[in-house]
This record gives sequence, C-alpha cells and structure tokens, in this order.
Amino acid sequence: MSAVADDRRGFDVLVPDDEFEQLREWVDGGAFDEHDVYHVESGIHFAMVVLKGADASRAVCCPLYYDADGFERLRENATRAGRLYTYVRNPAEESVTYAHEEPELFVPDEAE
Repeated sequence: MSAVADDRRGFDVLVPDDEFEQLREWVDGGAFDEHDVYHVESGIHFAMVVLKGADASRAVCCPLYYDADGFERLRENATRAGRLYTYVRNPAEESVTYAHEEPELFVPDEAE
C-alpha cells in the first residue's frame, strides 16, 4: 500500500525485505531510466507506476492510491516542486527513491 507523504513530496511504499534488496540493487545500478503512469479515478485515485529500463530487460510495477484530499496535496506538491518521488522502503525503514520528473502524469486533467 502507499499514501501521499506531504513532507517528502510523493509516495511511500512498503515492500518485503527480499523485494527491497532486489530493487535497491537495480536502482543503485541505474537500471531504470523511464517510467509510465496509468491511473483511474473511482472515488479514490488508483495509479500503477511502471519503472522501466531503456534496454527493456526489466520493469517494476508499483500500485499506488490516494483519496481526494491526498490528490489535492499531491497536485499542490507537484505544482510547487516540479517533481514527485516514490520512496520504497522495507520494514527496517531503509529506502530507495525514484524521482518522477513529470508529476503531471499523477494528476490527470479530468480530475481538475
């Protein structure tokens, strides 16, 4: 699960240790250089972020959700900062961060 984290401008995602270790290895190795965001609104905003490597050898899917209040905070953060982040952490609170340089992908026009 995930939620908008106001103080960190983005999403907080908790994953098991084994998934975290693999993701950290890939992120530290520069495996991801682009992402896609797919979303739908149905009272709650649901999004699927797909981190991809240019060589198409791997991809990671990360489901996200946020309610109407979270959506408004997300929109404000995106407008102010010009980017959003996904923070992926394990239960021991170690984390890796992915920057989304196109935050408008998370705030669909139809929600305005």
